[in-house]
Amino acid sequence: MDLRQLRYFSAVAKHASISIAAQEVHIAQPALTRQIQGLEQELGTQLFTRSTRGVSLTDAGRQLLADASRLLEDVEAAGERARRAGRGEVGHLSIALPVMQNLAPMIAEVLRSYRAEIPGVGITLHHLLSDLQLRQLADGRLDAGFMLFRPQEDPSLDGVPLFSERLLLAYPADWQWPRGKAPVVLKDLQELDFVWLQRSAAPAWHDRLIHCFFAAGFVPRTSVHGVDAASMLTLVAAGMGCTVLPEGARTRAPASVAFMPLEDLTIRQEWELVWRRDRCSSVLERFIKVAQASRTLL
Repeated sequence: MDLRQLRYFSAVAKHASISIAAQEVHIAQPALTRQIQGLEQELGTQLFTRSTRGVSLTDAGRQLLADASRLLEDVEAAGERARRAGRGEVGHLSIALPVMQNLAPMIAEVLRSYRAEIPGVGITLHHLLSDLQLRQLADGRLDAGFMLFRPQEDPSLDGVPLFSERLLLAYPADWQWPRGKAPVVLKDLQELDFVWLQRSAAPAWHDRLIHCFFAAGFVPRTSVHGVDAASMLTLVAAGMGCTVLPEGARTRAPASVAFMPLEDLTIRQEWELVWRRDRCSSVLERFIKVAQASRTLL
């Protein structure tokens, strides 16, 4: 007894007619008759009572129909689940978000679009710095992460750019500039207290900033250190120095912090969605496609 025979049997039971059932299952009436007879022989019992008006189920036939209906429904459901999994519509994702909360609206838009398109996938979110994201991608705890950088020399990683932010000078709003002149370029900050980022917090980004500063002839006069954008913004708000922050930090800054562009502060924060090439499941592929479609450039 196989699924094909059960489908034939169910069609005959449904229509109480072999001729009508044969049209539904697209085989010749004699062939369908042989299939039903073969099924009855295999089971050793009669499934239908034949008459000039058609066929009717025996007690054995009614029991088989109840069981066959459940089996065929389960088979169809299993097939649909497999198809959905192949389309990346079933499963779970572990996604890392940056610690920088000013990116929340943009990432929320990606997640909103993904949920609207693929509601059946569960998502767990984590707030992690880029270095921690890379470690957890390596050991399989993360499927993908929104991060500021990825080692370009690492062939195991892949990524797509999603959004970009320019950098601004953030400073206490009540500051009095030396000689009454606001800075125009980075070198004009030489005599000011500067809130700096510890290298251990984000080595690649720290080094990129240092190269920009050195090219501009600026050496920060560090007064205090922050560990992330939020802590640096707090220190600026407390009047402990100025720093450079992405433009999106304005949305979370208190009134005691002001922002301005500098002519030679030209580097941007380039955010990517990053994953491991050897762990790109169907469900992650769909997430990547939605993220690419939701791409926002600032």
